[in-house]
Amino acid sequence: MLTTVKRAKKLLGIPEEDVSQDFSLEMALEAASAAIERECNREFGQKSHSQRINGSGTKFLRLRNFPIISVADVKICGDDISPDGFVIESDNGMLFKETIWPIGTRNIEVEYLAGYILPSDTEGAPAPTLPRNYEMACVLYAQTLLQTPGVTSERVGDISVAYAAASAGELPPVVAALIRL
Repeated sequence: MLTTVKRAKKLLGIPEEDVSQDFSLEMALEAASAAIERECNREFGQKSHSQRINGSGTKFLRLRNFPIISVADVKICGDDISPDGFVIESDNGMLFKETIWPIGTRNIEVEYLAGYILPSDTEGAPAPTLPRNYEMACVLYAQTLLQTPGVTSERVGDISVAYAAASAGELPPVVAALIRL
């Protein structure tokens, strides 16, 4: 998850000792995290990845996940490439090569470690490196999921409720804005 229940409760102003909403909040945070990762087409947590990529014919090769921590192996058409043969552009998620990456269909294999250290409530855990806009987007999206879905207006006298037309797969505007920062 892109945040923890404890951190989300703090952001939402829910007292830490109030555990009545913890299960619902955790489910909403998991759903929000998955939706944000799907929208961004990448995983944010630090882990190993194996990716087959089409050769770009340029000096840059973009990997799906970043920041890149390390590259374990690069193969072009099955042949190993020396680590001296490219430079890691960590924050951009790219590998730079003095000569071009050869054009081809899924001709380049890369094994690498990439991602951020996600927030954790575990004692002694490393400090998170995930940019805060993603964590905030996750909390705001979870909050939206927990509210009455689709209600745009409500009137008590003579009871009237209006529902917004839901667009499948679209993130709330504030969440979309935060992940595009």
